[in-house]
Amino acid sequence: MKKKWILGIVALVLILLVGRTLYVAGSFKTILSHTAGTLTTVYTNVPGPEDFDMDEAAGLLFISSSDRWKTMRGEVTDDGIYLLLPDSTAPPRKLVTTYTGEFHPHGISYFKGDSANYLFVVNHNSDGNFVGIFKFQRDTLFHQISYQDDRMCCPNDVVAVAPDKFYVTNDHGTKGGLMRMLEDYLLIPRSYLLYFDGHTFSKAVEGLNYGNGVNVSRDGRKLFLTQTTGQTLTTFDRNIDTGALQLKDELNLHTGLDNVAVDVDGNLWIGAHPKLLAFVDHAKDPQKPSPSQVIKLTPNPATGSYSATEIYMDDGKQLSGCSVALRYKNDIFIGAVFESKVLRMSLN
Repeated sequence: MKKKWILGIVALVLILLVGRTLYVAGSFKTILSHTAGTLTTVYTNVPGPEDFDMDEAAGLLFISSSDRWKTMRGEVTDDGIYLLLPDSTAPPRKLVTTYTGEFHPHGISYFKGDSANYLFVVNHNSDGNFVGIFKFQRDTLFHQISYQDDRMCCPNDVVAVAPDKFYVTNDHGTKGGLMRMLEDYLLIPRSYLLYFDGHTFSKAVEGLNYGNGVNVSRDGRKLFLTQTTGQTLTTFDRNIDTGALQLKDELNLHTGLDNVAVDVDGNLWIGAHPKLLAFVDHAKDPQKPSPSQVIKLTPNPATGSYSATEIYMDDGKQLSGCSVALRYKNDIFIGAVFESKVLRMSLN
């Protein structure tokens, strides 16, 4: 009798864990495709346009490109950074880079300095994981330096705050194996945010569930951090002198958040995966669609938080695996983790 009672408890716990995982992953959601804009262009010459950043004043849109499906098949890829001029009709073109090693970009961040402009790039290659700093000049990315640290096991996104300072998310606390899988499916919060102060790395935030996108406000005094399985946008007050962070607000958006962009009006734009298990299947099989979502967050000065508006939702047929959305003037650009698609929408 006692053995049956124990087995019953174990079975109940397992059922609850599975149910919780399915609920958080969005398995019970109904996807109703809609958009708050008009699709004007689909650029198809950029494989895996996972992240964007922008120089609004110069009209330059930088696109991080990695052909992840080819990489997973063990094939050689020609990854890199593409440049799109949104005020023209030309498609994105690949930039020249002076980096001599394997170059497989992930998250990127553009920083305008006093005397030069820089692109910070998370780079995965056979030698490890790095954050590389490139000087951008005349359609060329000149490699300056790359940083590596033992704690940077799983870098995802980066945001630059000075020519030699940045934050970088580690989306897992374990590089691979069973523990990494358990982090995802049992929602074990082992992900974290690192800060590089120009000399050393330190943990700025710990205890995250798949820390993913990171960005800062226009004045650098706020830092925004998304959690994919945690489904939360966390806002921190940031000390611009020391880089120290203090928790300000947490907003659960009930979807798998990816990269976060900040527009000129202070609105946040987030690409998201409303059905995370569908995204896992899509990563393994291009024929399996994964729904895409774009959320706009408008700041509320009275409360210090944000109100959310769903700008785009698609069942995966138009775009699968949305990872980033960025506004420029009256257009929204949307990218994906795997597909060779960048969508351009004109807001209604």
